[in-house]
Amino acid sequence: MIPLSFAQRRLWFIHKLEGPSATYNIPFVLRLTGELDIEALRAALHDVVLRHESLRTLFLENAAGDPYQKIVPARELTLDVPLIDVAPEDVAAEVEKAAAYPFRLAAELPTRTCVLRTGLEEYVLVLVAHHIACDGESSAPFGRDFVTAYSARREGREPSWEPLPVQYKDYTMWQLELLGDENDPDSIAAKQLAYWLKELADVPQPLRLPLDRPRPPIASHQGDLVEFRLEPELLAEMERLAARHGATASMVVQAALAVLLNRLGGGEDVTIGSPIAGRMDDALTDLVGFFVNTWVLRTDLSGDPAFTEVLERVRDKALAAYDNQDIPFERLVEVLNPGRSTAYQPLFQVLCVWLNTSKSDFTLPGLRVAFEPTATGTAKFDLHFTLAPERSGGVLASIEYATDLFDRSTVEAVARRFTSVLRQVTADPSARVGSVDVVEEWEREWLVSEVNATAAPAAEGTLVSAFEAQVKVSPDAVAVVDGDRSWTYAEFGAWADRVAAWLEARGVGAGSVVGVRLARSAELVAVLYGVVKAGAAYVPIDPELPADRVAVMVTAAGVELVIDEAPDVSECSPVPAGMPVHPDAPAYVIFTSGSSGTPKGVVVSHRAIMNRLRWGQAHFGMRTDDRVMFVTSPSFDVSVPEIFGPLQVGATMVVAPPDARREPSALARLIVRERVTQVDFVPSLLDAFLAVPEAAECTSLRWIEVAGEAFPPALAQRAAQVLPWCAVHNVYGPTEAAVEVTAFEFHAGDAVVPIGRPVWNTEVYVLDSALRPVPPGVAGELYLAGVQLAHGYAGRGGLSASRFVPCPFGPPGERMYRTGDLVRWNWQGEVEYLGRIDFQVKIRGFRIEPGEVESVLSEHPLVAQTVVMVREDRPGDRRLVAYIVPVAGADGEALAQVLGQLAAGRLPEYMVPSSIVALPVMPRNTSGKVDRAALPAPDYAGGASFRGPSNPRERMLCDLFGEVLGVDQVGVDDDFFALGGHSLLAARLITRIRKDLGVDLSIRAVFRHPTVAALAARLLVSAPPEEIQDPFAVVLPLATEGGKPPLWCIHPGGGLAWTYFSYVQHLAGRPLYGIQARGYDGREPVAPSVEAMVDHYADIIVSRQPDGPYHIAGWSYGGTVAHALAAALDARGHRVALLALLDCTPSYVFQQLDELPEADARASIEDFLGRFMNVKDFDSVLDTAAGVLSNNMAIMKRYTQPVFDGDVLYFNAAQKDDDSWASTWEPYVRGSIQEFDVDCAHLDMNMPGPAAEICAVLARHLDMDLMDLITE
Repeated sequence: MIPLSFAQRRLWFIHKLEGPSATYNIPFVLRLTGELDIEALRAALHDVVLRHESLRTLFLENAAGDPYQKIVPARELTLDVPLIDVAPEDVAAEVEKAAAYPFRLAAELPTRTCVLRTGLEEYVLVLVAHHIACDGESSAPFGRDFVTAYSARREGREPSWEPLPVQYKDYTMWQLELLGDENDPDSIAAKQLAYWLKELADVPQPLRLPLDRPRPPIASHQGDLVEFRLEPELLAEMERLAARHGATASMVVQAALAVLLNRLGGGEDVTIGSPIAGRMDDALTDLVGFFVNTWVLRTDLSGDPAFTEVLERVRDKALAAYDNQDIPFERLVEVLNPGRSTAYQPLFQVLCVWLNTSKSDFTLPGLRVAFEPTATGTAKFDLHFTLAPERSGGVLASIEYATDLFDRSTVEAVARRFTSVLRQVTADPSARVGSVDVVEEWEREWLVSEVNATAAPAAEGTLVSAFEAQVKVSPDAVAVVDGDRSWTYAEFGAWADRVAAWLEARGVGAGSVVGVRLARSAELVAVLYGVVKAGAAYVPIDPELPADRVAVMVTAAGVELVIDEAPDVSECSPVPAGMPVHPDAPAYVIFTSGSSGTPKGVVVSHRAIMNRLRWGQAHFGMRTDDRVMFVTSPSFDVSVPEIFGPLQVGATMVVAPPDARREPSALARLIVRERVTQVDFVPSLLDAFLAVPEAAECTSLRWIEVAGEAFPPALAQRAAQVLPWCAVHNVYGPTEAAVEVTAFEFHAGDAVVPIGRPVWNTEVYVLDSALRPVPPGVAGELYLAGVQLAHGYAGRGGLSASRFVPCPFGPPGERMYRTGDLVRWNWQGEVEYLGRIDFQVKIRGFRIEPGEVESVLSEHPLVAQTVVMVREDRPGDRRLVAYIVPVAGADGEALAQVLGQLAAGRLPEYMVPSSIVALPVMPRNTSGKVDRAALPAPDYAGGASFRGPSNPRERMLCDLFGEVLGVDQVGVDDDFFALGGHSLLAARLITRIRKDLGVDLSIRAVFRHPTVAALAARLLVSAPPEEIQDPFAVVLPLATEGGKPPLWCIHPGGGLAWTYFSYVQHLAGRPLYGIQARGYDGREPVAPSVEAMVDHYADIIVSRQPDGPYHIAGWSYGGTVAHALAAALDARGHRVALLALLDCTPSYVFQQLDELPEADARASIEDFLGRFMNVKDFDSVLDTAAGVLSNNMAIMKRYTQPVFDGDVLYFNAAQKDDDSWASTWEPYVRGSIQEFDVDCAHLDMNMPGPAAEICAVLARHLDMDLMDLITE
């Protein structure tokens, strides 16, 4: 058997991983004008394929799973070269179709050809070859041989050419011999491997790029192409620069690309792939084959070097790589064994190709020949740069990009930025990397000025001056409500005046600082107003704080007086002396946590906070009839607008009791009782609030503001669903910028929740480390400027100077605050929050943004809050750990398991937390933020100790792992790749599983389930049919014959899908599978929630049918679940082409039903199952079914129906008493709802007659394309 070359092994493995695809197709398209001899062309192609064995090779595998080459003998070779008549306007589509042909490498030749006839003497020749058989350099020998053969056959003779000295099989054997034994230190293999192991140790991956969308767990390899040109003058400058530094133009390109990637957020350690021809012997020059090798150029950009230094580093690395080019990239990956992911290529994700060779000279007799550039619609890498010098002196360039990740406009901007970088570094090679500008001029104007066009009239006065004016305007209006007590504006104004007088009598005046250590109450509010009226600044102090921390705060802020109980001011004058207070005087000092452990007192002026209040009053439309709740701790700056905002416009403040935030139900009842119109929430409180039934009764709410932490989109969506009459605003701002500086109003259906646009008289900048704007989509640090900036930190001038820095975009003397938050601009002019800069982590070389992991976990409706961080509880063992707080009533341990599955399905393997810890509450510091230092260490006992197999399937897999990997002992938690596995060994493992267990898995399964335990669980849903002919299995095969996408039928409330057997005879030729509830096997527990049920079913369906379109149907309770399942699959990026709902309602209807006791459930199930079986001998089944039904009804009462972005076929049981329920689905379906009446009762929908009617409609729609259906 002839082995594969190393390069071929990689493509063979990818072929096994992905299945047949066009990812590695090489199209070659020629437009021919003139008299074409089609028979001569067919004979010439036959000649060329005979001459080059690589073009007539099949790629098979032996019994052990190892691949080998089989060369098709000349006598067996047949080529089909069809001549197809095509209208000129259809040529592009036909070429695209031909170029996207998915080769089956074990069953057919790796090359195909067709001729399109577009008119009289007008043709398009389309040759497509798989990369496993040829490379870019092969076009020259192929072209020469084809021209020779065509010319000869046109003249009626055989081509005469010199025999090839070698064939590709000879190269394969020679390659193995040349490299030698890696265990021999003197061999080429050992020496070159040593170089690469050192050079690429700890390569960070993946490379950070300005993605438009999160990276999916499995790359689809769908792509597109953006073309651009470099002018001749620029190429000349590049060549001159290269000559001066002993480099080449391609090295200049590599260096410039490294700089560009750095400036787009890629960091200082940038890896770029680059091909090398690999034809190291003259005998290979005339051979068609896959010789090209790939090397990885790792560029160090640390220290802000000059471009000339970067070029020298690239030159040195390129020359060293050239000296070590013999080690195949595939072998390098095996030896380095980097963290594996199906989300991206290992070691590098950006490829750069400089083509030194010109196109082959295709001169065919009697024909004019023109090359046609062709895109395959695929992308092997995130970004693939190709630059080809033209005879005209310029450079034809292109970027192939992954459409999973990028929009076309983004890549077009990348092309412009790349061109700009080349111009800058050739014009000034001494320029530092940090000074290279990748922001276009119009973008700079937009990012600096247009998005910050926030000028508004300056707010006048102090925190209480507007209140004092309001006292005169509406003295009898209610100002403050605290429980059963209330005060009018006149009464409360007098109270505050007496407090001010009391303070003045104790020496408090302008410039004083007063500590206020009171619980939330009307008395606290009166004291705060009194302090400000007296001209002083207040320092809120939580009564629960320990004395030593209070002492630090008092000292740092220069507090002269601490009020720890409400003063008796009944004898004080109601007319305090009062002193004029300048707007720039401090209004309050609020302390936040410091990284050193010492709290920082933020000094905020009246001018700063008044701007925020005036903006908010206008932005939210605050009115005199509003009733605003004071519910936030006064130690948290969000309390300031609650305390002072409403009384400036004549509205009412409702004081919440001190423990209001701890009991969401009580908070909701308070909102209802007091007719509250506005409340501030942190996301965790909002989540708990929305979970209580009373939240839906808070119809007085006009708007809510969410602040303090990242606002997950799923939570925002729930808020919009539970409170549809209420505006939902995400507001952002640090204490150092007067509460909030950006805002965004969320609308139902928004996919993301940005922190929004800047408020009045403030500016926001997203900057790099050199304080320069970064392009939209690129992560940078958020800086704030404008009137709302604090004076600084009390008593900490050095710290103030380091955080409040000169603003390069404003007038002299203007400052900006460095937030430490990682954000990016979107193209709508909104800021998106990405996380804290100091929380970015790296594990096993992978760059990870914990915020991205938090976002995915937070999408689960049973998660109230999530924090993800890296722990190193054992030296050198860094692990990603997620902490969750479940919503009230949820089982934290069960939820953690569900979230592990969710993360594995949504995130690349390296981003899946190794532990998920459920906590009753998150530990918090005094400012209300999560105290990460107090989060407990996970229990690593399970993962740290050896765990042996617990069943025969796991035992067999442990043995197979050990045998394939050459390891003596394997536990069920051991990772195949961590034990030294690589792609070819994974293929061998799959072969052994197929042979020993009789289960046919894809190689992808090993990547997604790399431990014995995970793979054993995966085998359960991939078992052969005879193992799942169990009437209670979760997947019930109703019909398995047919090659069309299956119809998935979801169980009704009792949990069994037997009722759909009536569909089989009416949908012949299409597989049908029933999905049944867990719990019937006596081992698995029933579903803890509808969310968990839907996720479980989605995982099963995708594991059985990896690719869409998906067709889903459900009757009764099953229809409610089917709709949720369709929405879940759609959210995962899958296409749901058909959703059929059979006489069912959304979940809110279940909430109106009484609880279903198990006894009643048993009677109902017994009656229903009696239609299909004799139930008298099945008491245990009935008991199980009763429990399943009772549980299903209970969990549906807690479920909020999602919105499905697609069309629905609705079947109405016309004989029921109620009107059709189709209209109840309108809020939950974005597409059309086509209704069909079925003449039957609800319980009879799956009887033979109604089933025939329903299936007649289903059969029509199942065979339509969804787009055809929509346009009918």
